[in-house]
Amino acid sequence: MAMNSTIISLLSNTTLMDATDQPGYSGTAKDAMCTFPTNFAEVDYISTYIYLLAIPTICVLGAGAAVMCIVVFTRKQMRSSLNVYLAGLSVFDLILLSFSALIFSPLQGCVLQGHGDTTVCHFFWRSTPWTLPISNIAQCGSVWTCVAVTVDRFLAVNYPLHSKIWCTPRRAATILVAITIFSIVFKAPMFFELTNDDCGRLRTSFLRDNKYYKEYYVTFGYLIALLLIPWTIMIILNVFVVKAVHKAYKIRRSMQGGKNNQEEKDRRNSLRCTLMAIAMVLTFLVFNVVAAVNNLAETVFEVSLGFWSPIGNLLICLNSASNIVIYSLFGARFRQMCVLMLCGRQSRWMEWLKVGRSMVSDWDGRDGTTRKTSLDVSTALLSARSSRRWSKRSQSGAPHQPAARKDTVIYTSAQNRLSLQSTPS
Repeated sequence: MAMNSTIISLLSNTTLMDATDQPGYSGTAKDAMCTFPTNFAEVDYISTYIYLLAIPTICVLGAGAAVMCIVVFTRKQMRSSLNVYLAGLSVFDLILLSFSALIFSPLQGCVLQGHGDTTVCHFFWRSTPWTLPISNIAQCGSVWTCVAVTVDRFLAVNYPLHSKIWCTPRRAATILVAITIFSIVFKAPMFFELTNDDCGRLRTSFLRDNKYYKEYYVTFGYLIALLLIPWTIMIILNVFVVKAVHKAYKIRRSMQGGKNNQEEKDRRNSLRCTLMAIAMVLTFLVFNVVAAVNNLAETVFEVSLGFWSPIGNLLICLNSASNIVIYSLFGARFRQMCVLMLCGRQSRWMEWLKVGRSMVSDWDGRDGTTRKTSLDVSTALLSARSSRRWSKRSQSGAPHQPAARKDTVIYTSAQNRLSLQSTPS
């Protein structure tokens, strides 16, 4: 969240200087047109370790984890409104982590080389006008996707019947598209904030130097659109969600019997998903506090907090890279899908996870589909598919022939088995 003003401040204090301002330069302004300094700046060990070691490592590992999350959450077996939001959040995390590595490491490398005429500095100067806005777009999208996740869980917990109609995967995908469009439009001016001079060095543009732009867009735009509104929504709704979850756990303890029925299983899965969403949003708020304070200090009070700036950027990257840990801790099906995709069905990890017919789903290697092991759920799915199939045939104007057969669900004596038997009509 603090990438906007924090990185711009870093650029303003380092690379956005004329050669005549560099230490060790002696000459006229005309000679300094394409003259680069030769003196190296004093090494800041905290920024060096964070930008050249910690952030690249976190970004590489986090990018791989984000790809895994995208693959898992976009499978048909995981189709739900919450998983659609989590897949979109993983896409934003992947973009944010990838471009953060392309920004921070070259930045610190150029600082250590004294902003001289080096390959690292030229790469940083040429790429930053594009990588910085894209990373901020992903950052804005991740913030509002967390808001969407909070609203989704609030509706699921407080309005469980209505949420089945309101919170559908298709509607969640539409909201994700709207969030993406809003993020692109809101962050589009950043593409015009930085430019390169005739020597290729990085400069702030006329737009960025405009005091009204910095006051209204950079300061108040960030405060309202990326801090005040989304954080207020997430904090308030999560308070209600936590209270509802606590109440639900009390009800579960007081209930006797019925632990094996499908309704209790669905309620338990819903609570687990809600706890995962709460943990994810709370982690987001905690990891972004330092960056938010840095941004407020630099944009509103024009005060630099020194080494807290790289720490805030490190926590932002760590937050994006750690979401897979939360998904794994709270999502039984997520763990199952990851192990099946990485290790195969015969892996020892499958035995450790106790993945089998008693779990939520079982992987069918023949056709890549999920077999529901719950009898009630399977019956409902088969009945719904059969009804839709016969309804489409009747509405498509097919020849009116007497029905030769109909599908009937027959219960066998074996536990958790279903079969389709053809019976004459």
